[in-house]
Amino acid sequence: MSSDELLAEIMRLYEGLDSLSYYEYLGLRPGCDYVAVRDGFYARAQRFHPDQFVYRGGESLRQAVYAVFKRMTEAYNVLLDPELRVLYDAAMVRGEARLSEVARARRLTAEERQVHNTFARIYLRSARRKLEQGELRGAWVDVRLGLTLEQAAPLRKLLAEIEQHPGAPGLLGRNAR
Repeated sequence: MSSDELLAEIMRLYEGLDSLSYYEYLGLRPGCDYVAVRDGFYARAQRFHPDQFVYRGGESLRQAVYAVFKRMTEAYNVLLDPELRVLYDAAMVRGEARLSEVARARRLTAEERQVHNTFARIYLRSARRKLEQGELRGAWVDVRLGLTLEQAAPLRKLLAEIEQHPGAPGLLGRNAR
């Protein structure tokens, strides 16, 4: 991509802050998998990182690049999280280009902060929700998947809680471990 093309793309994205979708900021199509989200973000991040523009152009270009990069990061964080992505896709149907700040600001519980792998944290959250709804088998599967990604104490504790649940022996079978 030539320097002129890069600048034109930055300006297109900057001017589209109120109208372009997260998918457009990452160069993706709706429905893509998390690997495409990750790869799309990292490819764009190399091209549009604000550090590359410290000595290029004026202050207005640096502000535009920063705003574009910030939106790309927001897009990455939303599209990578399955729960936020569902909310965002519904918002897109309503004609909204961004997920509301309130929806994006979901706070981690103390338990979730102990799990460092994003996907393991998602499995922990899902397993906890399923356990609360009485879906022992689904909770067990989710926590086991989380443990394949990270052997975090909250995941191990939740697994023990599920396996000690009164309904677990018959539901999970004797070889649950």
